[in-house]
Amino acid sequence: MRGSLSSAELDTWADNGATGWRREHLGVPDAVVQINAPSAIVDYVTWYTEGYFGSLQSPAQARLFVHDLPPNLWRSVHHARLAPPLRRVVLPSTSETICLVDDRRRAVHLVPPAGSDQSVLLVVRILRALVLRELLAMRYSFFHAACFALRGTGVALIGVRTAGKTTTLLHALDHPEAALLGNDKIALAPGTDSDPIVALGFPIQVGIRAGSVLALTEGPLRAFLERRWSQRFGDIDARSDQETRLQVRPQELTAAAGSKVIPRCRLGMAIEPHLDPQVATPRLQRLNDAECHALWARHLLRDPAAVFPEQAVVADPAIRTALRIPRVPAYRLIQPPAAGPLTVRLIEDLMCRTPIGE
Repeated sequence: MRGSLSSAELDTWADNGATGWRREHLGVPDAVVQINAPSAIVDYVTWYTEGYFGSLQSPAQARLFVHDLPPNLWRSVHHARLAPPLRRVVLPSTSETICLVDDRRRAVHLVPPAGSDQSVLLVVRILRALVLRELLAMRYSFFHAACFALRGTGVALIGVRTAGKTTTLLHALDHPEAALLGNDKIALAPGTDSDPIVALGFPIQVGIRAGSVLALTEGPLRAFLERRWSQRFGDIDARSDQETRLQVRPQELTAAAGSKVIPRCRLGMAIEPHLDPQVATPRLQRLNDAECHALWARHLLRDPAAVFPEQAVVADPAIRTALRIPRVPAYRLIQPPAAGPLTVRLIEDLMCRTPIGE
């Protein structure tokens, strides 16, 4: 390679890609990314994001390239000078894969070392970050929250770590009419006060602590999680380190529960869980307007890098997510540690009695 490496040269490599390369448009209707990669990688990304990111015919707002280069050419790229506006970034999850970003063309080029086994999941992460970048530009708000839908209406679970969000979510998935939107991060679409509040989920693995598994009643979901836990960590024990979590793809989790994932839903209410060993049965307390505003504001993910780590390297780090307080009722849920099934019935009863948006 002579001189500096340009975006045009990278585009030429992509256009002359090896046999078996594919181009696919993936994402959500508001944020579409064209992925250009070997077929095996495209197949994996499509499988991993199934239920969240669909194959779309819409024009792409961003492009992602995964180059399969021989070792000698990889070394040349690694040491090459870059022609503006191309810039080199270091990925948080791996320093081996070369990542080149062209902000002007809204393109990201990944060049993994030959034979690397890290590139496939990394492609998912970068794709996810590119979708996020487009949603941020459209003023979507991002929150640290879980969300499930019951009969099509979303219930956001917002609270601090170990408050019981995941445990409540797992119990909800045992309901025959429940679906999973997301366990850790959700987005709210922008709109006017008169528009329905739409929540979006993302293909992020669900992190489950031992206590959440043991709080489930006997059944297919608990059996699945106990089996996975024993394969990964050995015997399950409620005294396990609070930082130890079993990571499960949301699609696998819902399949074990006889449920499904959904990419978006109309948000109906928010729940702030609190575990209290002193109470015998769960109860709900409605929050006033000031408490509701404070709840959403505390859990707003203002820094895009807090949403997905790779976001900081593929977009302007000065971008901040906007705070939009959804006009839906919010409740504080006070429950004993083993109240899961009762809690879900309590929420279901509340939803039957509460009109959406009131």
